[in-house]
Amino acid sequence: MRILHTADWHLGHRLYNRDRSDEHRAALKWLLQTVASERVDVVIVAGDVFDVTNPSNQAKELYYEFLAGLRGTCCTAAVIVGGNHDSPSLLNAPRSLMKALQLHVVGAADTPAAERVVRIQCREQEVLIAAVPYLRERDLRTARFGETVEDRADALRTGIRDHFEEIATAAVAQRSHDAVPIVATGHLFAAGASDDEEKKSYIYQANEQNIEAGAFPGCFDYVALGHIHRAQRVGDQQHIRYAGSLVPLTFVEGQAARSVRIVDIGRAGEPVSSRKVPVPYARTLLRLRYELPEIKRRLAEAVRSDTVHTLTPWAEVRVLSDDPIPNLREKLLKHLRDVQAECGSETTIELIRISRERLTPHSAMNGHDPIQQQLDELDPLEVFSQLCARAQPSEEMATALRHDFLVLRDWINEEPA
Repeated sequence: MRILHTADWHLGHRLYNRDRSDEHRAALKWLLQTVASERVDVVIVAGDVFDVTNPSNQAKELYYEFLAGLRGTCCTAAVIVGGNHDSPSLLNAPRSLMKALQLHVVGAADTPAAERVVRIQCREQEVLIAAVPYLRERDLRTARFGETVEDRADALRTGIRDHFEEIATAAVAQRSHDAVPIVATGHLFAAGASDDEEKKSYIYQANEQNIEAGAFPGCFDYVALGHIHRAQRVGDQQHIRYAGSLVPLTFVEGQAARSVRIVDIGRAGEPVSSRKVPVPYARTLLRLRYELPEIKRRLAEAVRSDTVHTLTPWAEVRVLSDDPIPNLREKLLKHLRDVQAECGSETTIELIRISRERLTPHSAMNGHDPIQQQLDELDPLEVFSQLCARAQPSEEMATALRHDFLVLRDWINEEPA
């Protein structure tokens, strides 16, 4: 049986308040073509279908158009689980209708584990999918008065491990015979995984080290993970993998190819064959962080390139300079026009963000750097940490404050019960 493992679509995502719908539409069109050309039997989406819990109608339309498009391929079924960015009730709302179309949705872990084991029959082969979505704390445990941050993290780790053990036991019990393979999903930060430093995790559970690779039950022939946007295996386990995000969510992510994973699975216990399939970019994201002459050179190089862009390239420009540069945007736009006129290129580049960064360390004469970052360049945790540092709390107090902030942020981002 052939499975396509994808995750972290983040439909409805905006980059510096720019709409990404055209990029997502192109990526999902390519995904459908890949399902057809690779003769995929099952599609697994391992969480974060949407970027926010209340996505736009346009984002929902892209989602349903893709699922409808699967009916025109040889794909037998799809399994979609909720991520920390998703609204469980939104995903689950059409669950009964979608199940009749072999589209199995698990928005939250709010039902017994046995009910979240999906049996898929394709031709003469069968597979069981242990569908585990993002595990919220209320799904795992009840907080206790007086417990420390370390106690809570340990309890969460234990709860996550126990949850996977429970659904593994339920899956094994539902096997029609021992040769039926079991595939698990998950949306979490597994120990040993790494992600781009700029991509801040919204998962505070267990200090972002939710489960070790060796802690996944041995009956899982493949574990399809989401949440980390960089495609990778977990530890040295070839069968435990992140597929990576479908489109880059930041300019940092835009410097590396996005991907999905094609997984060929046979009988239970047999080695699983899988390979990474790069997702073509519909839009190039240029991240330029240099002194002004080098910035101009690289912009000119991008204009002169023969690359055919489906969508207008976007650029994030950070000029390294100790001195203010008057009319910086106008100077860069004129430079782009001059290069276009010189080489007759039709390539246009939209400068999404232009900022200046100090080239050399500043002297702390007045205690702060006059070069300020824009608010939308900062992560909420980073802002909180800076404010907390000004108060100079003890290390123990700083850890407790960070813990409480992350609890509150996670609660705000969750859908009300």
